Amino acid sequence: ELHTLRYIHTAMTDPGPGQPWYVDVGYVDGELFVHYNSTARRYVPRTEWMAAKADQQYWDGQTQIGQRNERSVKVSLDTLQERYNQTGGSHTVQLMSGCDILEDGTIRGYRQYAYDGKDFIAFDKDMKTFTAAVPEAVPTKRKWEEGGVAEGLKQYLEETCVEWLRRYVEYGKAELGRR
Repeated sequence: ELHTLRYIHTAMTDPGPGQPWYVDVGYVDGELFVHYNSTARRYVPRTEWMAAKADQQYWDGQTQIGQRNERSVKVSLDTLQERYNQTGGSHTVQLMSGCDILEDGTIRGYRQYAYDGKDFIAFDKDMKTFTAAVPEAVPTKRKWEEGGVAEGLKQYLEETCVEWLRRYVEYGKAELGRR
């Protein structure tokens, strides 16, 4: 059967009063199971099975990743506003990343970015290249391809992501199987 692990990161320059500027949510088989935001600055479980199965070491490690992602996306937000010659206003960077295990055992992995709701750049796992959706993404494509980002990303999507997906499906098998 098909299993999916998907993370959606959203960063905003102007989130509104009392709202976090950065939010990261994780879904297993379409169910929200983890959450991180720039106010709490911690990953937290959003399902009972995740709260029950994952230990403190797991949450500490995920929190470090969340804080690193938060710093990284802040740089992206600043860079893109500069690249688009924007000094103010409300702007958003979104990143969707994940992996799927298909019925036949085939593994699919993806990572794509959007800026202000429009496609910006996407990773082609098989070709190990990035596809710039707009001219403003070309410098990012060059930087990432020259910096060897693709190799690590391919490994993450094909190995690390899939290992975690299998573990999460195991953690939540009783609940996930009911859907």
